[in-house]
Amino acid sequence: MVGVAQLVEPLTVTQVVEGSSPFIHPISIILLCLTASLALAPLLANPIQIVISEGDVPCDEIKVLIDQGVFQVKNSELTTSCYLSYVKDALTLHLEKEGESLSVCVDFVTGRAKHRRQYGGGKKQPLAKACGLDKHSEWTILDATAGLGKDAFVLASLGAEITLCEQHPALYGMLADALHRASIDAETALIANKMTCVCSDSIDYIDGEKGALRVMPDVIYLDPMYPERKRSAKIKKEMQVLQHLVSHSGSESKLLERALETANFRVVVKRPKSALPLNDLKSRYSISSVNTRYDIYVV
Repeated sequence: MVGVAQLVEPLTVTQVVEGSSPFIHPISIILLCLTASLALAPLLANPIQIVISEGDVPCDEIKVLIDQGVFQVKNSELTTSCYLSYVKDALTLHLEKEGESLSVCVDFVTGRAKHRRQYGGGKKQPLAKACGLDKHSEWTILDATAGLGKDAFVLASLGAEITLCEQHPALYGMLADALHRASIDAETALIANKMTCVCSDSIDYIDGEKGALRVMPDVIYLDPMYPERKRSAKIKKEMQVLQHLVSHSGSESKLLERALETANFRVVVKRPKSALPLNDLKSRYSISSVNTRYDIYVV
């Protein structure tokens, strides 16, 4: 096992279960395991607690995080208000906040993901057009703010090869778990095969790829956390969990600058429809939906 700050070689599901099912396709899920930018010392001093019960089967990426000390296995006696456990085979994050119990998981197979996959409008929907998939289906995409992976899955379902970069290990763990489940489902295996998930700060990841002289993505997609409005109505539980984990870091400006220096063709920034452009930087053009605006910067 490599050290926590080292690079783990790309792991493919095929290496683990090759031949066990005709529906399993390789997924390169790279663990850039926790560079200094992830505040490594606090993570190891306060590992994320994970409940694993009899019958739960963590995927290999979760096992790595446990071995590295980033996740701490608990059978009972939880000492935190935020922890992970398996609920109906899906890795789920639980959060007690202001007397309310919240729980979130990532699911690419059923529910809203399935409905959008079947009825989402194809390459004519605003997200796809903003990323250029309506005219350039071969373009590769880096989702530099992956979060719960919803937009990345939509783009992959439309044929894009996409890398999801997520720095928080709990979110990364849920993404890796969801990709594993999607890879063994007949309807989503080919889509999951187009998705690569990395655990890293996005700027560090971009710099590392440049340093290794790798091919840069054609499109870099940013969905930065929008500052919480104190007087706004209660937000959805998924957003409450995301804000608790990652909040508004203030690094979005630097990330946009680095993205503009890196992408081959365009940078796409997702914003609330009425929000100012990120960095107050005017885009070449925008594409809007009911509540959302995609600012497109052509490079």
